[in-house]
Amino acid sequence: MAESHNEYMRNFENILEPGKEPVMTKEYNPLLAFKLNNILDPQELKSHVLRGEKMQQLIYHYAQKHNCPPKRMEQQVRDILDEIGLDRNLAIIRWCGIAITAIGKRICKGIYVNKASMDHIKQGLGKNPVLYLPSHRSYMDFILMSYICFHYDIEIPGIAAGMDFHSMFAMGTMLRKTGAFFMRRSFSNDELYWDVFREYMYALVGVYHIGVEFFIEGTRSRNFKSLVPKVGLLSMALLPFFSGEVSDITIVPVSVSYERVLEEQLFVYELLGVPKPKESTKGFFKALKIIDERFGKMYLDFGQPISVREFLGEQGTASRLKRSTLGAHLQKLNKMEIELVKNLATEIIYQQQRRIVITTFNLISLYFASQYYVDASVNIDEISRGIVSLRNMFEVLGAHMATDVNSIKHEIIETVEIHSNIVNFKQALLEFTQVPVDQLAQEIDVSRLKAHALTPQTMAVAVPSMALQLYINPCLFWLARPGYLIMAAMQLQKDQETSKRQGAVDGSYKETIGYLSKQVQKLDEIFKHEFIIASNNREIEEFEQNLKLLENYGVLDISKTGTITVKHNECSRSVLAALAPFLCLYYQLAVTLNKLSAESLEEFSSKTILVRVQKRIESMLLENSNNLHVHPYCLALDNLNIALHSLVQSSYLIRNRETGNFKLSGNKSLADLEMLLLELCNLMPFQQYCHNRIFSKL
Repeated sequence: MAESHNEYMRNFENILEPGKEPVMTKEYNPLLAFKLNNILDPQELKSHVLRGEKMQQLIYHYAQKHNCPPKRMEQQVRDILDEIGLDRNLAIIRWCGIAITAIGKRICKGIYVNKASMDHIKQGLGKNPVLYLPSHRSYMDFILMSYICFHYDIEIPGIAAGMDFHSMFAMGTMLRKTGAFFMRRSFSNDELYWDVFREYMYALVGVYHIGVEFFIEGTRSRNFKSLVPKVGLLSMALLPFFSGEVSDITIVPVSVSYERVLEEQLFVYELLGVPKPKESTKGFFKALKIIDERFGKMYLDFGQPISVREFLGEQGTASRLKRSTLGAHLQKLNKMEIELVKNLATEIIYQQQRRIVITTFNLISLYFASQYYVDASVNIDEISRGIVSLRNMFEVLGAHMATDVNSIKHEIIETVEIHSNIVNFKQALLEFTQVPVDQLAQEIDVSRLKAHALTPQTMAVAVPSMALQLYINPCLFWLARPGYLIMAAMQLQKDQETSKRQGAVDGSYKETIGYLSKQVQKLDEIFKHEFIIASNNREIEEFEQNLKLLENYGVLDISKTGTITVKHNECSRSVLAALAPFLCLYYQLAVTLNKLSAESLEEFSSKTILVRVQKRIESMLLENSNNLHVHPYCLALDNLNIALHSLVQSSYLIRNRETGNFKLSGNKSLADLEMLLLELCNLMPFQQYCHNRIFSKL
């Protein structure tokens, strides 16, 4: 297994290596994503949309609806198309590429591209439209894609960008001329804009030759793990297939991994409630101060192309003939098609995560947390042994690892130096890097925080701990379900011990496996919006693989009579250390919601909930009590919002569509969920998530 993964990582080449850098002055004759007889330029594409039969039907429809002349409505459509439409200027693309090379060489140790997967993508180009769908952790993602496409002689795709970039002085024009097309963040109430954008997207996919790139998660993930996919843009992009305009569409999942994410500190602050700074040209140039920092290696991998026709099968083509009879303003996906698109989106996220590269610092973060939570200090020798063990476990699971075991200590020293704002070696032991309270007091105006006005002391405790967890989070694609299995086994072991004391008869191996499987499904349901690991009918296979892994690593032992024994070792502690902060967060949220309900509040706003949770967590952290069930990550607003959404979807809460407020549902008992989460928290093999030695330094 290890040998095959080593071979896989050898497919990556560093395109910033001397002699391999992109030559931005070269003659550029790229492979077309979609070979067409009639190649349009960007202006001709807009004219094609405007003069098309569908758009003319829409113009007539809206002119009648608003009782205005068709010419006036046509001018509105023309203005919207000018706002949306992409452009292309090769000179600007070349200059941008030169700048990226210069900055990349200064801040990165390398940009590593899987050449084998790139070659595979190139072989399949030209047959039908292509959608490139990268993971989204940084603004660097779409810059990297265009840069790499130019380097490997692939046509740079049209890139969906938000209007906040459009409004940036000069930058908006530059982005447009490098292939960006712009969309408003929300246009649900503007039917005309919605329809014009949809028709532009339809043409961009169906009759344009460059391919389309967008982020299926909709926004950057501040917590470095996948978000629930947004299917709106994907649905629009697939309409040419559903309507029969094209016979197939190829989707290319793209995985982008960073040793250190450029916006790391910004994300930690935003998770705590610091407002996101508005995108501006001034802000862009201010951000260029990153050239004085180091960010290690970046990795980009292309997944196995997905044929939409093959993935959707007969169901996907069933309604294509019916669409030919519909007017343009009625060309929208039906419920069955939307469900098919959701399944496809889930598969795309799954494939993105399978090719994320796990770095040495991801492993250090995981190992350090597992030791820190039992109040154990670690030196470089212990970290080295821990990382080698974790690396082997991840490879068994199927992950791609960047760690070179032949130079393990050198890699540890180097990556700790890159992340010295989070951890550092002091007297040969790894420890958190403390953020000065005075510095936070100067940098952050607590009166502007989105939820509770956290004190600088609280933030000083939270910042390094939350940053560390961000680098653990990419591992959770591989660890969440093994973690559920360990927790289910711990529950069962406790129940069996109680039953034996009461004289109960043993069961069977089959009964134990059945119980574990059901409990894993139950935990999967609770955390399904937190960890996007749905795998389209692979659950049974994954359960069996995880069971075998934990048995082989000595974590689980199941006798023929079904008696289960859980042995906590390095493997189990590492898996559970990754999950524990989320367990604490969901538990503390459930406690807060039940307290709010007990106060006879019929409904409570999102802000009320977030303020109360953060206030509760701050009090517990600053009291420095030995409460096991609180972790600084419980302050993370994004995750609290995800948990609220999950509780609504799981029928523990009801959300008022008009006010946005929440109330407890009568369908499921949130008190029961609180008790379950408390039981799981009590079973964790950890002492404390935030130790006295942190507070002594504040």
